[in-house]
Amino acid sequence: MTITVYTITAVLIKLSILGFGILSVLTAFIGLLLLKVMHKKLSELLIIRFSKKFKIALWGHTSVYIAFIGKMLFIDDFSDVPAFLASHLVIHHMVSGLIAATLMIMSLRTYNQLKVSNSNTN
Repeated sequence: MTITVYTITAVLIKLSILGFGILSVLTAFIGLLLLKVMHKKLSELLIIRFSKKFKIALWGHTSVYIAFIGKMLFIDDFSDVPAFLASHLVIHHMVSGLIAATLMIMSLRTYNQLKVSNSNTN
């Protein structure tokens, strides 16, 4: 069952790199729901680590969209729209890349630590 959670995490990282925030939020939410369903099949350590990853993605992308809506409130007239769109695209993709990099590093650490702990028990 760990392969399913790793696959969802890989899809989440890819969606974050591409800047698909809404799909990333949905994928993170589905990952959290899947962890709730599979809590008997995974170790407690893996559930904690993957739920942390999914929550980082969920709240990270949600906060970007909240900032986006907040920035929309500062638009005074039509001449502000191009600057608003340009700044949003830059900020959105920078934050999405940061979220993806964080998830990637956390996933690699989890995989390496799980691999080391499995080799020590064998």
